[in-house]
Amino acid sequence: MISDYVGRFFKLTPAQLEAFVADWLHLRREEYVDWDLCPGAGDGGRDVVGFVTRHGYEGEWHNYQCKLLRRNLTISTAVLELGKIFMHVAKGDFTLPSRYVFVAPQGTARDLTDLARHPEKFRATVVERWDAVCRNGLVQKQAVPLTPEIRAALDAFDFAGVSVLDGAKLVTQPDIHPVLVRWFGADPGPPPPPEELPDVALDEAPYLGQLAAAYGARAALVAATPDDILRHPRFGDQMRDQRVRYFRASTFGRFYRTRVFKDVLVAFDDEIYHGVVDTHRDDGHRDVLDQVNAVMKVAPTLPLTGPLRDHASAMVKQGTCHRFANEGRLPWGI
Repeated sequence: MISDYVGRFFKLTPAQLEAFVADWLHLRREEYVDWDLCPGAGDGGRDVVGFVTRHGYEGEWHNYQCKLLRRNLTISTAVLELGKIFMHVAKGDFTLPSRYVFVAPQGTARDLTDLARHPEKFRATVVERWDAVCRNGLVQKQAVPLTPEIRAALDAFDFAGVSVLDGAKLVTQPDIHPVLVRWFGADPGPPPPPEELPDVALDEAPYLGQLAAAYGARAALVAATPDDILRHPRFGDQMRDQRVRYFRASTFGRFYRTRVFKDVLVAFDDEIYHGVVDTHRDDGHRDVLDQVNAVMKVAPTLPLTGPLRDHASAMVKQGTCHRFANEGRLPWGI
């Protein structure tokens, strides 16, 4: 449930919330060409930054300001944070962001929620509250008046670009699921239903060629091709079963590339590899088909850890071994 994840934000530190948001921006490659995490004091009012172009701060960029508060975000706090941006823009440290997002898991006070829906009223509020909130709140032991330069930055900023993501909205954002898996142990979900087995494709050539040689040797067929084996009265069904396993594994990998970070898939592969590699290398195999059959027998029994452990079927584990063969990591052959 969404509420379960929202409560977990408050078990994070402020730095961890910033890292959570940075992980999310890392996934949004269609929107951002790069991103920066600006931890600690002296961040200039920036916590996490997403760059829309390769021109960095000389191009369009978005600011994500993280506020891990036990109370609702208030107008005064929002004005102070925006004031930091305007002060640094006036100094020439960077340009104005085109979007400014408050990431506040607890949410906002009602009056700030309403104010964020009225861009020009928000602008006027920052001007009105500058002396009370920003003048002595931006720099320690130094007054920062609303200078013409700061006022120019404030006037140039598009307040329609200010928004708030509370916890409930944050955990339902597009592309957020891998971050929830990493930080909160969310279930990446079951894989999609099996697809119809497609025709043999060129990118299957490595592992199918190896299997054809293995079955061909057992059947006393010289230079057997995959098609030869698929038509074979004894080994044709076995060859089709191997292809089904390969495609179950391929579908599995494609699906979870959008549900977990790459490190989860790498760890999954490593567990399968190290679970079967000794069987694969065993000197006792009488031929290559014996090697294949031995690995196919042990692969389903492998105990897995990590987020995908409950979703990897026996066929996925077996098919992953064929993918290793196809990629050259663990080819069939003795």
